[in-house]
Amino acid sequence: MQKEFISLLYIYDSKIRDDLSKFSKQNGFILNTCDDFFNASDQVESTAPDLILIDSDANTLKGFEKGVNELIKTASIFKPAVFLVLSEFPEPENRLALLGMGIDEFLIKPFFIRELKEKYNIYHQLKHLQQKILARDRKIEKTFEYLDKFKNEVKKTKAELFEERTMLNNVLKQINHMTGERNRLKKEKSELKKNLADNMEGFGEILSRLIKARIEKNRGHGERVAHIVHFIGKQLKLDEKKLEDLKKAAMLHEVGLLFIPQVILNKAKDQLTDYEKDLFVQYPVKGADLLSTCTEFGNCAQIIRYLNENADGTGSPKRLKRRYIPLLSRILSGADVFDTLKNEKDVTSIENFLEKLEGFSGTRLDPNIVVWLETYAVLHMGSDSYRVKGVGVHQLEPGMSLGTALFTNTGTKLFSVNTLLTKDAIDKIKKYNREYPVNETVYIRA
Repeated sequence: MQKEFISLLYIYDSKIRDDLSKFSKQNGFILNTCDDFFNASDQVESTAPDLILIDSDANTLKGFEKGVNELIKTASIFKPAVFLVLSEFPEPENRLALLGMGIDEFLIKPFFIRELKEKYNIYHQLKHLQQKILARDRKIEKTFEYLDKFKNEVKKTKAELFEERTMLNNVLKQINHMTGERNRLKKEKSELKKNLADNMEGFGEILSRLIKARIEKNRGHGERVAHIVHFIGKQLKLDEKKLEDLKKAAMLHEVGLLFIPQVILNKAKDQLTDYEKDLFVQYPVKGADLLSTCTEFGNCAQIIRYLNENADGTGSPKRLKRRYIPLLSRILSGADVFDTLKNEKDVTSIENFLEKLEGFSGTRLDPNIVVWLETYAVLHMGSDSYRVKGVGVHQLEPGMSLGTALFTNTGTKLFSVNTLLTKDAIDKIKKYNREYPVNETVYIRA
C-alpha cells in the first residue's frame, strides 16, 4: 500500500546545492534537509524519515562508512530507505563498497521525481515482503520450537507411559498371583468348612448315640421328637435354618441328662429326692451350657435352654410365660411332651391321648402349639377307629364331632376334642373367627 506522503531527509554537501522545490508536498513529499553529514543522525532520530537522500560524490563517501552505519543504526527500529544521489554511475568496485555500507539504491543526476517514487515503492514493497518473510520465519521458528517442545513432551510422556505400563504389568502379575492365592485359600476355606461341618455332624451323632445308649428309655425318642418339630415348623413356615436348628435340638435335647449319675437315672419318679428332682428340672440348662461351647451348636443350645419353661410361668430356669418363651423352645417342649405322653401306659387310645394332651394346654404348653400337636396326632396316629377329615369353619354343621380341640390364634380354648357341635357352638366359632381367627382347617370325626 502506497503512502500519501513520503517523509524525506535530504542530506547534502554545503558546497553542492540543487533545486529542492521538486520535493514539495504537491509532489508527495514532506521535506527535511541537513547540510552536515556527520550530524545527520540526530535529525534522523527526531524526524524518523521514510527516505534518506545523500547527495554527495561517491569518492567523498569512501571514508564515511562509519557515518552511514550510524545513520542506519539510529533508525534501526523503522529503517528508512537510503538512496545515494550521484553525478555519474559508480564503478563496480565502488558500488559494492557503497552497498556494503548500507546504501539501498543509486540515483544519477538528473533524475525524475517519478523515478525516485518508483524506486522508493519498489524498495518499500521489498521491505514489506522482507518483513512478511521475517514474520513468517519467526512464526516457523516458534512452530519448530513448539514442535521440539512437543516432541520432548511426547518423549517424556512415552517414557512415563512405558514406566507406567511396566508398573501396571507388575501390578497385574501381583493381582494374578493374589487371585490364585485367594482361590487357593477359598478352596481351603471351603474344605475346612466342609470338614468342620462333617466334624460337627459327627460330634452331634456321637452325643446322640450317647443319649440313646445311656439316657433314652424309649428308643427312637429323639428321632420322633425331630419329626414332630419339623411338622410344626413347616406349618408355621419357618425357614430352613430354623428347621435345621430345631432338628438338632430335638436330637440332642436330653444331652444334659449325661451329667446325672446312672443310679439316679434308673430310679422311678416316685423314688426321687427333692435334690434329684431338681437335677431333672435343670438338665436342659446343663445341656445348653455344654453345647454353647461350640459355636455350631449355639442356636441349638438356646432352644434347649428353655425346654422346661412352662406356659403359665412356673417353669425353669427363668419362669417365662407364653410369648416370652422363645417360639422354637415352645415347639420343642410340645414335641417332647407329646412323645413322652404317647408312650405312657395309661394312654390306651387316641381319644384318651388327645384328652390328656389338652390338659397341658395353657399350663405346661402353649395352647397354639397344642393345636398343631393335636393336628399331628390325628394325621399320624389315626387308625380306622379314629378317622378325621379337615373342613373350613363355614363348612361346619350341627351334629359334627370335633376330632381335635379348637383354639383361637391367641390360645383361647373354644371346645375340647370330641365335642358334639350344635348350632350355638358353630355360631360361637364363627363369631370368634371374625375377631380372633381359628385355624383354617377344623378336624372333624369322619
